[in-house]
Amino acid sequence: MKPFLRQAAGPFFLALAALVLALASDATAARAAALALFGIACVIAVSLVFLAVGRSEDAERAAEQPPPPPPHPPDHERPALKRGRPRPPRRPS
Repeated sequence: MKPFLRQAAGPFFLALAALVLALASDATAARAAALALFGIACVIAVSLVFLAVGRSEDAERAAEQPPPPPPHPPDHERPALKRGRPRPPRRPS
């Protein structure tokens, strides 16, 4: 839970800065900037919620799957010896 709180602190403080900027200034440009900052904070917050849900689903799906079987050792070190037909003759040099 702590990593999620650490991630959520960014949008929270960005929204808080937007609120302070909107309340502290009477200028239209400052209020527009505050609105833009607030919108960015909301987009980041929603993205983090989707990220948290996706990670939990991935962890749940990984816990349900059995571990993969160990790889099989090779049957023989020289697979050319397993051929069903002989090799063609070499050309003289």
